[in-house]
Amino acid sequence: MSEPYLVTGCASGIGREVTTELLAAGHAVIGLDVAGEGPDGADVRACDLSDAAAVDAAVAALPDRLAGVASVAGVPGTHPPARVLAVNLLAPRRLGAALLPRIAADGAIVHVASVAAGRSDRGDDDVRTVLGLPDEDAQAWLAREALAGSSTYDFTKKALVALACIQARDGLAHGVRSLSVSPGPTHTPILADFEATMGADRMSAAAQVVGRHGRPDDIAPLITFLLSPRARWVNAVDVRADGGLLGTRNL
Repeated sequence: MSEPYLVTGCASGIGREVTTELLAAGHAVIGLDVAGEGPDGADVRACDLSDAAAVDAAVAALPDRLAGVASVAGVPGTHPPARVLAVNLLAPRRLGAALLPRIAADGAIVHVASVAAGRSDRGDDDVRTVLGLPDEDAQAWLAREALAGSSTYDFTKKALVALACIQARDGLAHGVRSLSVSPGPTHTPILADFEATMGADRMSAAAQVVGRHGRPDDIAPLITFLLSPRARWVNAVDVRADGGLLGTRNL
């Protein structure tokens, strides 16, 4: 494809690795990141995804056509709950709604969720409620429910998995897929934040199950494959990338 890919969270971690791999494959990449940084060769643009106006401005400045979108940016539960909801769920929803009609046929939106989605104690009704609310009302719901810390993170990732399926349904008419990837614990700059909110002992136990934590280069090749036309029949699904953590720990 001649159209560029869009990658959010391109400054570090999985997003940076996805950007690097797409560039190495000869693709043009536009990166959005609050830090305004990214790999050499990418067209990096500063954008605070917690700010709806900034997201809208970034969308307005994008090309008319994109090859696909890797929605990687996310923040851990150490951030204020309103920011966690905005970055992890509301921004991907806003970007998907605006960009889905602009993605080339056989393209895709790949959202990075988390195996933590499975830990959320909020039910599907809560997910449907939040996904049916405008941004401001979704934030009001979050405040009323008093979610905080890892509970907010877990819930936003659970809702993101559902959002990917909603966007997949909407994308059928455009020939565009949408799905999510759920990594397990991964060595990124925010790993220490997860240890703080989820417990260092729990994180250490997860590493012991599969031998180590993941690395960005364990996750990025899956994302770049799912973005490509080679994954044309993979849609509306969450793909786990945790080294076998969840599948083997209770055997």
